[in-house]
Amino acid sequence: MIDDIFTVFGEQTAEILFEIITECMDDYLYIFDLQNNTMEISQSAVDRFMISKNAMTDVSNDILKVVYEEDREMLTKHLADIREGKEKVHNLHYRWIGKDGMPVWVNCRGIVIDGPGGNAEYLVGCLNETGNQRRADNVTGLLGGLEFNAYMRSQEEHISKGFLMHIGIDDFGSINGSKGSAYGNYILKSVADCMKECLSDKQRIYHLVADQYVIVDLENDLREESERLKEKITDKLYKFIVSENYEAVFSISVGVVSATTFCEGYEECRKKFAFVLKQAKSRGKSGFYIFDEDDYEVFLRKGRIVAALRKAIVNQYKGFEVYYQPIVDCGSEQVIGAEALMRFSVPSEEGQEVISPMEFIPLLEESGLIIPAGRYVLDEAAKMCREMQQYIPDFRMNINVSYVQIMQGDVERDILGVIKMYGLKPECICIEMTESGFMDMTPSFCRFRKTLDENGIHFVIDDFGTGYSNLHCIRDMNPSYIKMDKDFTAKAMNSTGDYELFKNIASMVHSIGVRICAEGIEEREWCRKMKEMQIDYLQGYLFGRPCRKEQFIRETGCCTLSDF
Repeated sequence: MIDDIFTVFGEQTAEILFEIITECMDDYLYIFDLQNNTMEISQSAVDRFMISKNAMTDVSNDILKVVYEEDREMLTKHLADIREGKEKVHNLHYRWIGKDGMPVWVNCRGIVIDGPGGNAEYLVGCLNETGNQRRADNVTGLLGGLEFNAYMRSQEEHISKGFLMHIGIDDFGSINGSKGSAYGNYILKSVADCMKECLSDKQRIYHLVADQYVIVDLENDLREESERLKEKITDKLYKFIVSENYEAVFSISVGVVSATTFCEGYEECRKKFAFVLKQAKSRGKSGFYIFDEDDYEVFLRKGRIVAALRKAIVNQYKGFEVYYQPIVDCGSEQVIGAEALMRFSVPSEEGQEVISPMEFIPLLEESGLIIPAGRYVLDEAAKMCREMQQYIPDFRMNINVSYVQIMQGDVERDILGVIKMYGLKPECICIEMTESGFMDMTPSFCRFRKTLDENGIHFVIDDFGTGYSNLHCIRDMNPSYIKMDKDFTAKAMNSTGDYELFKNIASMVHSIGVRICAEGIEEREWCRKMKEMQIDYLQGYLFGRPCRKEQFIRETGCCTLSDF
């Protein structure tokens, strides 16, 4: 038979067979001419790795460019041993650089073929990805992510409609944890079987990873058919749960993107695919979400801001600033302190874009970056407090603290540290928290409050009058004073009913020995009404907007309110 093949292909047999075989396998074949330092490798390797063509004319240099930097020395030594005849077999595990710039573990094997003179002439073998995903999953009985990608690539030129459904089982980890992995596998297969029963003959399903699947539909309307299919699958799964006597009660979340997204490139498709499932899960169990470009832009903006925040922190907080807004004594109209307010800006085409605290502070908290950023504000504010005491001896500084700093950052140690560093009296520092930040009396929060009390550091409840506001909170927390939310203040100044409510709350708060600061004071008449209610402190644009340290010292240093 071999002779017959040679007869058919003629003199170019080796080259033709190489091309045929490389098209029929997932591994990457190569022929390395050791004497001429040239190599030919499967064309598919060009699509997968950081190489520009399948024929290399200077292997010693070209091959090293695609090999991960840490592994180059090992490969260079091994190839030198092959050329010198010390090695006759090539079998190394190392990393190549993929098209996405990420290292990919490979096993490169080959046999040395000697020439007539006994010198190593060729190295012939194959390279395969050892960290590769499986093409199919034995648990669910479904084809895997590689086959999904292969199918979509084969259809790419004809994709003009349809959708991809990214499906995840909600809280699957709790099923594995409580019932064991064997039962978890049973659920994975059962979910796959239920979904397969809901599909038309033109729809396909693949198992991606763990508890995630994808359904491909290249024919139907995205919104109408995806919603119908989600309901059908949910109904089928509920019947399965009932048939199992509620042994495990679970749901699925579904994110949907247009099938044409695949044509935007692997990386963009991957990001949008992950985005829609995350959005679906954020809506609670059994969530359903169809891709929306505006939502995605918001998501990307958040990512850019988090990256900018991280970069700023690494680069000595470049882009962060602390602004200060005066707090005044209501009776004497004298400045007695300030609130330290974090500000952040990023470079833009127009110069610097100022990011709203309402936008970047939640991102600091979500990412955990509030811990280093909070330390920066503490240090700057304590330093400013010490400087202002040259002008106002009992000047106090209010500093906002996040629950994340308490739970993860040991912030009480940081507070005591800056007090000691700048030689401040503990009562000169007032720590502000919103009520929503301490609804749970966790051990960490109780330890935090105890540290403040034992060291004479004031604790202030911020934004009272919104959300969770209640007098029990004041009684339980025993703050030095509360700050009435600026919106609550504005309503009270413009509505008889809200004014009476404000006045009654102020009276009750005073009756339990807690002082009050009214935020959002913008007009002189409001100041007069606050005096009538015997409010203790005032804060608002009437007395000064948040400003940089230099401006605050210049305008506030030795001034009374009559100068404003």
